[in-house]
Amino acid sequence: MSSEISCMAYDRRAEADGTWTVVDAITGYPATIGYKQLKDLTGKDASEFMDILNRNTVGSTWRRLPRYAIQGLPARISGVHLA
Repeated sequence: MSSEISCMAYDRRAEADGTWTVVDAITGYPATIGYKQLKDLTGKDASEFMDILNRNTVGSTWRRLPRYAIQGLPARISGVHLA
């Protein structure tokens, strides 16, 4: 049995205007995919992006997606343009 604690490197934050932002759980800054900041999202989109980013940081809270992680992703995910 493993006693490893699972840490989420990314979280989501509700903004005052009703939109959501995916944030780095350590710094609190908006997360990015490529050059796109993950802000002004719906709650559903923020949850999906948060899950995608957290799946890619398993094993280390310090490991982040590289700047070019957008390569191979569709230009549009859940109605959000990434390019």
